[in-house]
Amino acid sequence: MAQAKKIPNFEYRIGVKGKHGISFKGLSKSHKRFLIDHQMLKRYVDNPGVTAALFAISKPINNGLKEKLFYDRRDGSLKKIDGIFKSYSTVDWECAISRRPIKSRMNDFSPQNFVHPDYWDTLSGGISESIVKSSIEFRQKCEKLLLNQQKELMQIFKSNAKPRKELE
Repeated sequence: MAQAKKIPNFEYRIGVKGKHGISFKGLSKSHKRFLIDHQMLKRYVDNPGVTAALFAISKPINNGLKEKLFYDRRDGSLKKIDGIFKSYSTVDWECAISRRPIKSRMNDFSPQNFVHPDYWDTLSGGISESIVKSSIEFRQKCEKLLLNQQKELMQIFKSNAKPRKELE
């Protein structure tokens, strides 16, 4: 949804679709809604300067993506965009100490990312060789996942691309 202009072009016409003598032609949806919702403005909209000032003050806030829900096909639920980013940046992995399943984040290479929360107290000493080995394997798995996703995306681009006429 496009952001509404700060001060739209408005026309005064009697007998056309509009409100208070202002035609809806050229107004954004939010400005039309503003005129309909605020009936008490009828006495002020005769003056174009006041009307322009009212439209400038009532500039709508576009929260679009922040409030919109998206379908997460990994778990079949609806989430906001931040939840989707978190969901797709986690990878199923196993604990370096107990081999229990955990969720690890792709962009986090701290020791806690490779160890189950029940075993975080064992990290107070040095980092064990199994955690280092697990982090290397995790990085390799992430590289493979990202490479496969890149290949899939390139195939989609190629299938949707139109060949250039000079190459035919």
